[in-house]
Amino acid sequence: MIRRMLANVKRQKPALFGVCALYTLAAGLYPFLAVLLPRFMIGELEKGSGASVKAVVMIAAGYFVLAGCLGLARTYLEKWSYNKLSLLRLDYLKDCCVKIMDMAYFHVEDAGFMMKYDKAFIATQSNDNGVEGIYHRLFELPALILTILILTIQIGFLSPWVLLGLCAGLLCRVTASRKSYAYRYGRETEIAGWRRRIQYYSRVTSDFSYGKDIRMYGLKDRIRANYDRQIDGYRKVRALVAGREYRWGFLALAGLLLGDALTYGTLLYRALHGMSIAEFSMYLTAAATLTGCLSQAADKFGVILGEGQYVRALYGFLDTDLGERGGDHPACSSGAPEIVFDDVSFCYPGSDTYVFRHLNLTIHAGEKLAVVGVNGAGKSTLVKLLMGLFSVTEGQIRIDGTPVEEYDKKALYSMFAPVFQEINALAFTVRENVAGKLTDIDDAKVEEALRQAGLWEKIEGLPQKTEQMVLKVIDENGVLFSGGENQKLAIARALCKDAPIVVMDEPTAALDALAEEQIYRDFDGLVQGKTAIYISHRLASTRFCDHIALIGPDGVEEYGTHEELMERGGEYYRMFTVQGKYYRENAQRDILEEGRPSYE
Repeated sequence: MIRRMLANVKRQKPALFGVCALYTLAAGLYPFLAVLLPRFMIGELEKGSGASVKAVVMIAAGYFVLAGCLGLARTYLEKWSYNKLSLLRLDYLKDCCVKIMDMAYFHVEDAGFMMKYDKAFIATQSNDNGVEGIYHRLFELPALILTILILTIQIGFLSPWVLLGLCAGLLCRVTASRKSYAYRYGRETEIAGWRRRIQYYSRVTSDFSYGKDIRMYGLKDRIRANYDRQIDGYRKVRALVAGREYRWGFLALAGLLLGDALTYGTLLYRALHGMSIAEFSMYLTAAATLTGCLSQAADKFGVILGEGQYVRALYGFLDTDLGERGGDHPACSSGAPEIVFDDVSFCYPGSDTYVFRHLNLTIHAGEKLAVVGVNGAGKSTLVKLLMGLFSVTEGQIRIDGTPVEEYDKKALYSMFAPVFQEINALAFTVRENVAGKLTDIDDAKVEEALRQAGLWEKIEGLPQKTEQMVLKVIDENGVLFSGGENQKLAIARALCKDAPIVVMDEPTAALDALAEEQIYRDFDGLVQGKTAIYISHRLASTRFCDHIALIGPDGVEEYGTHEELMERGGEYYRMFTVQGKYYRENAQRDILEEGRPSYE
């Protein structure tokens, strides 16, 4: 682990090695000056001559000048290195974020994923723990070791028993620290669970979007009770950890008392048998300084051993293949590929309940297919499988004859322009949201996509137009779109991407029926030459498609054109008729209520 961390320093910040060497000299010699000062000053005063006073002044002046230079160098080099070491941690944090964004999507919907890798994420979250905590200790340890070596040699001339006692104290301190860290690490998964639940309730109570529900349904007392229960659980686990650390602290205390007893007992014995006051003062200062250095070294070694467990978990996470690469096949070259579902069955990871079984379906090149079915039939799951977000349990999905699993993940994603049910606008500018990138943006293409999605008039009315920031997270003057406007923004993003396969997964749920129909009529012309898949509960949109597939637990249960399925009189006919009756009744009621417009 340490070797890998140092190799990262060599690759990212090699200048830190030279800075560490200079810091080691300055910080390592600095304490030794204070050890020598009483020896020379008291020695001169013991002479009792007039020249002694002058010598004492010269010694003090020399000490302050040399100590000032070494202290300044030590502080400057330490401050200089601090930000560089923080950047190394942030690089690891960036690697974790990239790993999470690139990994196979099914991990995102795995409730146990964050719990499993929580220890890895902890290693990048603080300046004083994990990766950066170890880097700081590794930077400071050589100076401590240099000071300890110098003082060890000096005290070794006094008595080997003193050294033995100090080393025993160091061993006790390191053992206690290591045991405490090991116990805390063993309880970290439990601690992380309590901490995550506390963070959830903290977010609920501070997020204004929950305000209406909390007030209207009287949820305050329930939330507070749950909050208190999570805090109490967290406190109990932390108390167990603190209690274990407290008990191991007695071992460290015993080692400290042993070292002090041998040190000061030896010095007292020597002082009673002829040791000069100057030497006594020097050795006393040396012993106290060495004790402090050994204590610091023990703490730093303890942190390295303890936090090293989190760093090893971090490297384990970064080294684990989480499906971020996929295969080697490049994106398909045809403008509108053919898609084949061949005897596909699927159940979610960790579940033995199949969403659907033995699904067979062919979407021809350039075809517009509507996928319908009751809630929970697996419509959205179908497109997740197609886009490689999940892997099929049985069977195979092929795009232009190549199985989805064989495509490079980034190449596979580049082939799709999806609009999902959940619309997530990002805290970027409008143009960056639509283009899906931050550089090399074709503004004419962005404007055309916004016009086609029916959002251009809204954008033209903004103070900064396409340069307007979305959301108020970054810019307090950012624009907040309505649900329907967010959906139009997502549609504009899909149009701007210009991928060969378009997927519309309930993209117009926040729009009224007339606005939805207009979107689909416009989209019908915009996806010419592409393969398009539409998913919608409102079956009126299916009339614009070439074919309709009604899916259920047993795969594709009905397939054909709108007219064919209506003539068949099956489940599609029943669903379409019920929805049509609902819209007709709404329209009649709107007319009776003085022409008030319908919003459904």
